[in-house]
Amino acid sequence: MAAFVAKQLVGNKISSVKGEIGKMAGDKEEGAEEVEEDPEIAEARRELEEERKAKHAKFEAERESVRQGIRDKYGLKKKVEEEIDPDAGRIGRKKKTPMELQAQQQAAAADSDDEEGSIVDKVLGYFTPITDKLSSLWK
Repeated sequence: MAAFVAKQLVGNKISSVKGEIGKMAGDKEEGAEEVEEDPEIAEARRELEEERKAKHAKFEAERESVRQGIRDKYGLKKKVEEEIDPDAGRIGRKKKTPMELQAQQQAAAADSDDEEGSIVDKVLGYFTPITDKLSSLWK
């Protein structure tokens, strides 16, 4: 009995190796030829698939009505799946996308331009009265 089992296991492995070697050599397996499917057969398969899906939808609707009856009978609420925040367990801050980083850099550049202009205005604001006083003293 053990010899039979061993022969079956080893035989299956050897035949699979032979098949792989044949594929690598470019040999075609028997029955591996591609045959176009008859349009009538394709249509029949498509119809069967549609019937199967319709039957499945019908059974699922029946199951849902039974579930709803049980919920009504026992006063249970339907489970609502909440969206899970991918950053919920994150300890650090949220990483910014390249678009967010670019927008932040552009905003910082605009702010620095405004700050430079405002600094110049402030300095000129301080120096203008002083220069006026000095020019009035020298006149």
